[in-house]
Amino acid sequence: MPSPTEPEALLPFQQLDLNARKGRFGIVYMRAIAGQAGCGFNETPSGEDTLAIDYSLEFPEGPVRVQVKTTAAQAIDGDGEFLTFSAEDKWIEKWSRCMVPVYFVIVVVPSVSDSWLTHDLAGTQMVRTAAYWARLMPDSFEGTKTIKVPRIQRVTLETIPTWHADLLAMYDPTPEEDAA
Repeated sequence: MPSPTEPEALLPFQQLDLNARKGRFGIVYMRAIAGQAGCGFNETPSGEDTLAIDYSLEFPEGPVRVQVKTTAAQAIDGDGEFLTFSAEDKWIEKWSRCMVPVYFVIVVVPSVSDSWLTHDLAGTQMVRTAAYWARLMPDSFEGTKTIKVPRIQRVTLETIPTWHADLLAMYDPTPEEDAA
């Protein structure tokens, strides 16, 4: 348990260090978007992360899998076309065996955790937080272990239909040929 005198210890009974709180907040952020979209959200239980997947987003036809990393080291309005993250060999091996779409999400939060949410009379808001996504394809890691997540691919409500379409394409990869 963090010391109450630690700069990031917000409460005397706090049990999660800053990294653990970032991880939880990233999952909660993604769960909020799934809730907004009306999709099922099946979080991998703690200690059972055997596939390098944090949750499955559930559609009627099947799930897509998502790995989430939360960071304060990168800025929402930062420079560069991509956010980057180094993948571990064991993650890459596990993702390569998935038969459904796998997405990597980076959630960017402020560096001080007491500023992640604001509470006022108008309600509670997540502040200065954004998520970005990239689909992990089998050839994503040829010659590199760096995941490049485009800044233009923000996770929003509009992302969910894209992920659903990716899942459906796995079952019918050539819909144009059927129409001919």
